[in-house]
Amino acid sequence: MEEFASRILPVVPDAMTEEQQKLVGEWSSMNFASVIVTSPDLYKVLVPLIAKLIPGTALPPRDREILVLRTLELCDETYEAHHHVLIARNAGMTDEEIEAARIGSADSDPLLIRAADELHAEQRVSDETWHALAQRYSPVELMEIVALVGGYTLMAMVTKSYGIQLEDARTFESFTQKRQYT
Repeated sequence: MEEFASRILPVVPDAMTEEQQKLVGEWSSMNFASVIVTSPDLYKVLVPLIAKLIPGTALPPRDREILVLRTLELCDETYEAHHHVLIARNAGMTDEEIEAARIGSADSDPLLIRAADELHAEQRVSDETWHALAQRYSPVELMEIVALVGGYTLMAMVTKSYGIQLEDARTFESFTQKRQYT
């Protein structure tokens, strides 16, 4: 994976406006939040979208994480992928299952892998894959599959283009205690 230099630096907590502080709350040490809050208007749109796609989704956590991990791998994305390993573990996935999802192995969920691959390559789920997904998921969940892959493709564009860097190990560990969702 290619390393990307910081293009937009995080706003340090002491330099945040009152509005920025209110938006990031306890996540001020998270590089993603402290970069995105450079534009409070973007933050107000992007962060609620991701909140809907992750803790607010109708999809089972394991299925959601298979889609996210595969999408981030297809996008050659590092920052969110690092975070989603932790989230996938919280959702009960083993390291082997995480790796299988990431690389698109048949040992993962072939249908979800195929959906992510098709959306990434064609920006559309094929009729055959859609029909198979519809046997397992509700219309709302089908919509969320597409939105999840699209949302994390957007996240890859954001983190890579802005050059958002991984947090240090101690800061990253603190996120483990803050995340209450699987």
